[in-house]
Order: sequence, then C-alpha cells, then structure tokens
Amino acid sequence: MGQKILVVEDNELNLKLFCDLLRAHAYAAEPVRDGREAVAKARAFRPDLIVMDIQMPHISGLELIEQLKADAELRRTPIMAVTAYAAKGDEERIRDAGAEGYVSKPISVVRFVEAVRALLAAPRLDAGEEEAEAAEDAEGAEEEAGPPAPAEVRVSRRFQAPAERVFDAWLDARTAGRWLFATPDGEMQLVEIEPWPGGRWEVVERRDGEDVLHTGTYEAVERPERLAFTLSVPKYSDAEARVTVTLSAVEGGCALTLVQTYGADARASPDQIERGWGHVLAALAATLGEGEEDELPG
Repeated sequence: MGQKILVVEDNELNLKLFCDLLRAHAYAAEPVRDGREAVAKARAFRPDLIVMDIQMPHISGLELIEQLKADAELRRTPIMAVTAYAAKGDEERIRDAGAEGYVSKPISVVRFVEAVRALLAAPRLDAGEEEAEAAEDAEGAEEEAGPPAPAEVRVSRRFQAPAERVFDAWLDARTAGRWLFATPDGEMQLVEIEPWPGGRWEVVERRDGEDVLHTGTYEAVERPERLAFTLSVPKYSDAEARVTVTLSAVEGGCALTLVQTYGADARASPDQIERGWGHVLAALAATLGEGEEDELPG
C-alpha cells in the first residue's frame, strides 16, 4: 500500500475527484466529508499527508488546521490546503495557521500531484528536532523583542519649604549628609557632590561596621524644577537605576515627585524601593525643620 493521505472535503464531487486522482498515483486515500470528524479520523488513519478544503460548513479549514497542529499526535503531519478563493493574503493566513502547502481551485491535475509529492518528500522533524526548533524560535523571539521595558516607582510628598530650598538640599553636601541615604544607626563617612550635568556624587555611610556606598552621575540639574541622576549601590547590586526629581510650587510650599526607573535585574522589589524613598523624603523634611506630612498620591 502506498503512502496514506486523508482528504477533508465537504463537496462530494471534489472529494471523489481528489481521492480518485490520488489512488491513480498509488496513494491510499481516505475521504472525510465533515470537518468536525477530521481530527478523530486522522488519529485513527495516521496519514502521511492531509489534503484539506478551507471553505467548509460547521468548522473552517483554518480552525481545523490549528486543531491538528495543536494535537501532539498529528502536529508533524503535513497539511496541504485547497481553496476556491485566492484573495490577497489568503496564502499567508493559511500558512500562518500551520499548513505546509497551498493550492487553489480549480485545480490543475499536474500541479496538484506535484504539490502532494513535494510535501510527502519534504523532510519531517522528529520529536527531538521539533523541540529544539521550538526552543530556537522562542530564543529568537526573545532576542527580537529585546530586553524587557524598564519599570518605575513613583513617590510624592508635599513640603512647607519653597522649591528652591528643597532643590538645594539635594546638592549641598553638608545638608545632604544629614538626610540623603542616612539611617538612624548609621554614621555618615563621606558626601561628595559635583552639582552639574555629568558630575559625580557619592554618599558613604558606615552601617554595622561596614561602609555602604551610594553613587551616580547627574544627568540634569535644572533649579528648582528638575534633578535627574543615576543611582547604584554596589554592595547590594550591580544594577543601575535612574532617578528623576521634579518640584512645583504649591500654596504654602512645594510638591515633590520622585520617579525611579529600574531594570529587570534590580534586586529590590517595587514596594521596597517605594518605602526606601519614603524614608529618605521624610528625613529630608525633618532636616528642613518640618513635621510629618501626608504623601501626595503617586
């Protein structure tokens, strides 16, 4: 017996034509008149190729192709789609659904048989090769997509002091040493600030006998509206974050909004980052002689 071909076609004349033509070329053809029975018939018949009409009642050929390709037993069986309509983009949609071949009606006998032979002769992946190819496709998709987009944490606070005073507290080394990354039990060792774009800043506090460095570079210094800088803490992570501080005047003082943008390699969670900046801004308020204030909505 020759290679086995399952023919899925609701039109009786076309079904007989395809099966007779395949049998005339020494293939074993099995007819299926209802697309809803195709998956079960394919499992029982174990065809080497499936020839399928696209326009069928009850279920479309595209849906059926997707079902067959999702079936672990049948997904490596090649499918040749046959359609009476060849509108622009049809072939692309059919191939995207999973069909390996495509011919349009009215069929040419020669072209039909050649297409069948080509699909049957094409190399087919075994399970191991298919898994490897799928892994390569997934890896390629990740590379094409690029790295994940950075995430951000936003913290806001109202200050009684004017925006100029709050802004200057970030860039005056003596003032910053009293609040910037300062902890209740720590001892500030070093605060160095070069308050211009491209300038470096370093804050070193001794905690439990160990020096902890916070450092970065200023990207924007626009008094008193905006301050942007990079931030890294080498003791805890090699990751670098970007911090933007914006200030706006409000009645009775100013409103500060801080946004930290970080990558997927950040070790701290968003909640930890938000709490950390909350403590820092509370320390800034205390340094400026202010009491506790409610945080603004983020």
